[in-house]
Amino acid sequence: MAAAPPYQFRGIYVASTMPMHPDGRVDLDAFSDHCSWLADAGVAGIVPNGSLGEYETLSDDERAAVVKVAVDGVGGRIPVIPGVSAKSGPEARRWAEQAASLGCPAVMALPPTSHAPTHDEVVAHFREIARVGLPIIAYNNPFSTRVDLVPALVGRLAEIDEVVAVKEFSQDVRRVAAIHEHAPQMQILCGSDDTFLETMVMGAVGWIAGFVNALPAHSMRLWELCAARDFDAALPLYRVMLPLLRYDADVRFVQAIKIAQDEVGRRIGGVRLPRLPLSAADEAEVRELARRVQAFPL
Repeated sequence: MAAAPPYQFRGIYVASTMPMHPDGRVDLDAFSDHCSWLADAGVAGIVPNGSLGEYETLSDDERAAVVKVAVDGVGGRIPVIPGVSAKSGPEARRWAEQAASLGCPAVMALPPTSHAPTHDEVVAHFREIARVGLPIIAYNNPFSTRVDLVPALVGRLAEIDEVVAVKEFSQDVRRVAAIHEHAPQMQILCGSDDTFLETMVMGAVGWIAGFVNALPAHSMRLWELCAARDFDAALPLYRVMLPLLRYDADVRFVQAIKIAQDEVGRRIGGVRLPRLPLSAADEAEVRELARRVQAFPL
């Protein structure tokens, strides 16, 4: 019998947004409050410094502070699993070392973001992060990087003891079965909100979610139904949520999720360049879709 993986990523993990002051500074007090609010809502964990957290726009000092504030904000109630994505393996390893020093139980990482790496370079990148000894979620997002962690490559990454999960954002639900064929021990986490139910049908164990930042109760209910394999009961809720969840696979996903948060009363501010605000029409659509989800009885 195969040994159990060192860390089980079951449940909803929040890819956290980053609150901003009107002048563009990160609002760490608001972020601390947001992390505490999410912990109170019952999510499984928080994933700061990911794409939704606008990590690429943060200074090193800001990025380091975000992890510490998240850890302090949840107060040990739920795990904090920071994104450690970086241009090089040594840089990503240093962020993983910071996470370890703060007691984080795992990290998440993209392939190197500096260039289009070969498969051998991808493996070497994750081996460098693995030197820290924390479990790693390999993050597959071929739309914002220049490499696709195809199932055969995930199989190679699974040979690294620390790489125990993959956040799958290819938006191709066929990947779940293919990854299981190449790496049966790998835990698969849905990374694209609008493929969640389909991914769970195929055997995903968790969800690194975006719109849960705004709608934790509805997201948690959807998770509970799908985890119980009660897809007939999940479908009506999923169908109401889908028009909003599709924004998670849009290049404007950060703006849309922050607007949804604002709509439900979670003030979080704007976005940093190079992102720009949504048009008035798109913002109105996001707000209306968020209201529809909120009105759905749980």
